[in-house]
Amino acid sequence: MDRRSRSAAGRAAVERWLFNFGAVLGSLCLLLAAMALVFGLKPLIFASGSMAPALPTGSLALAVPVAAAEVSPGEVVSVVASDGTRITHRVVSTDPAAGLVLKGDANAVADLLPYTGVTVDRVLFSLPGLGYVVSWLAAPWIVVLGALLCAYLIYAAFFRPGPGATRKPRAGSGDGAGKSGPRRRTWLGIGAMAAVIAVAVPLGAAAKVEPTQAAWAANAAAGSNMAAMQTKKPSGLKCASPTSGMGRATKVDVTWAEPARGPLQLTGYVVRAYVQAPDGGPPTASEISSDIVPSSVRQLTLDQMADNGLLGNLLAGLLGALLGINYNLKITFEVSALYEHGWVSEPIAFTTINATSKGILGILLPTKKLSCQLQ
Repeated sequence: MDRRSRSAAGRAAVERWLFNFGAVLGSLCLLLAAMALVFGLKPLIFASGSMAPALPTGSLALAVPVAAAEVSPGEVVSVVASDGTRITHRVVSTDPAAGLVLKGDANAVADLLPYTGVTVDRVLFSLPGLGYVVSWLAAPWIVVLGALLCAYLIYAAFFRPGPGATRKPRAGSGDGAGKSGPRRRTWLGIGAMAAVIAVAVPLGAAAKVEPTQAAWAANAAAGSNMAAMQTKKPSGLKCASPTSGMGRATKVDVTWAEPARGPLQLTGYVVRAYVQAPDGGPPTASEISSDIVPSSVRQLTLDQMADNGLLGNLLAGLLGALLGINYNLKITFEVSALYEHGWVSEPIAFTTINATSKGILGILLPTKKLSCQLQ
């Protein structure tokens, strides 16, 4: 075999390897593209490290859109922050009125504002380091190189003459030799198209991958159309015990002032109360009570014994399930301003409410008391 024949044989072997590899990779790319189209899969690249070590910088994750009401604490979700950037953090707690409280695994505190949107992107799984590869595929010179490779594969399969193509068939030759050329050309064409798909689909996907900040601090918002919009919080929160009236020992009055005017229309207030955990951890869903009150309401009376008509069994929901007569609980109360488009401000400074119950004359007549002090 001369040098020319060896060169042709080597080139044919490389082309066969490229065609076979392209056929397999192209099938996988088509499968992934179909899953993204049907199930709404969204690739995310982590550009920062506040979700480390679970999701370090450079990880590639796949997320799927779900309703925010279906998310549970402990799951990792991706939302859009108030400045328009995408934030991917873990859910700390959920509340129907106040929204989702998010926190990065490496962050000391939770995100400043809760997320009140209707849908979120739930992270299904992630692969460390693969985000760097996808970002590399989106580089301009890689796109040019991929286009040249696609052009060469199409040329090799459909336009370049095969060996002996210029020769006329000899008389008496069998049909098998005549058919092998078209059959080989057909399989090369299939392999070429699959290889083109294998190159084009990842390049296209790389251009559509969304970078996400596992940010060290974030303000979650309902959308990105009003990027960098500041929401003013209420002010002047005060808590005091009533000085007169029946049953004043079991009541506290909470008042606050209207927030400063801004570009967004104030629609109400989100009031929220939860029992402080002894270890300082986040409250569970059963320990949270919340409601939305109109913007005209800036005073609230909490009654340890009865429903006050505004928060709807706030303390009954928190304390009614307790089996023991004696308890001494610290309850955190907070108020956030609610604006149009579902935007929620940072909560006002917390007020600590002490709820106690002591059985003096047995279980039939426990002494209950509700008091408050600024935290």
